[in-house]
Amino acid sequence: MHGAPESRLGAVSEPPGNKRLTLRIPGSASNLGPGFDCFALALGLYCRLTFTLSNQSEQEKPLISFSGAIAQSSLPQDTGNLVYRILSQLWRDETQFLERVRIHVDSDIPLGCGLGSSSAAILGALWADHVFKDRIPTAGSLLAQATQLEGYSETLAASLMGKCVITAPSAVSSAVVVRQFDWPAKWRTIVVVPGYRLKTDKSRSVLPKTVPFAHAVWNAQRAALLTAAIATCDETTLKEALHDKLHEPYRESLVPEFTGLKRSLVNQPILGCVLTGGGPSMLVLVHERSVEQVLAHVQLWASAQNDPPKVLDVRVDQDGIRQIRGF
Repeated sequence: MHGAPESRLGAVSEPPGNKRLTLRIPGSASNLGPGFDCFALALGLYCRLTFTLSNQSEQEKPLISFSGAIAQSSLPQDTGNLVYRILSQLWRDETQFLERVRIHVDSDIPLGCGLGSSSAAILGALWADHVFKDRIPTAGSLLAQATQLEGYSETLAASLMGKCVITAPSAVSSAVVVRQFDWPAKWRTIVVVPGYRLKTDKSRSVLPKTVPFAHAVWNAQRAALLTAAIATCDETTLKEALHDKLHEPYRESLVPEFTGLKRSLVNQPILGCVLTGGGPSMLVLVHERSVEQVLAHVQLWASAQNDPPKVLDVRVDQDGIRQIRGF
């Protein structure tokens, strides 16, 4: 198979005898305010990837097909093409796999919105590579390999492991250090998704090469508070922690809705409001006792915008990547 992969909306039928693998991979919210490039939270928005490996080449069937919410997006092929590009790298010496594989994508994760769609695709491709080569995928090997491809380990770790994660490159080796936390069950997550995409390169381009020392100290203090707040389920500390001076002030120009949303929430009983990843999606944290009130308020605010964002009441994913069908 050469050139750009063919794609088509709709399901792929499976002839008898084919090997089939289906994965469910959660999206993620990263940074969480002060935790730039190290904190992430797995979200109950899922990318479901089905890989079918036939017994023979089936050129008449589309390489990539789509269903679900992603099929209604303007560029559904982005996820499928990313999976295919990674498999092409992994299988460059095993062209028989590329000729026989078919990929079906059913994803609820908005594309290009800072919710981990690329991380989910990368993890899915790497997991499939392991399984089709009769290797057992492990968290450590997958995270290390995926980080080499993606570069941002926190979103990958959240989708891989679930719950809340903190990651950092090891100071003494090439490994990624990752620690997982239980997210307090009563802390709910509301995701606000504007109707435009924001590429990582652009959201990174507005960040300064250096920052004032006082701002670095500020963020170190609040990242420490954020860790303590999550570990002890401390709402007061969380409210103090969710403030940032390293990336959000610079990215507000790219996500004008962020300032408006925060302003509208000043008198609402929220725990905090932050950008997720490089944006444009935003995450509102709220205790479950106030979630109905805050959700209604955010929906009302969204409906008043010129281009109303989507408002999603999303649970935190507990499981990470799951193999829901294998051969």
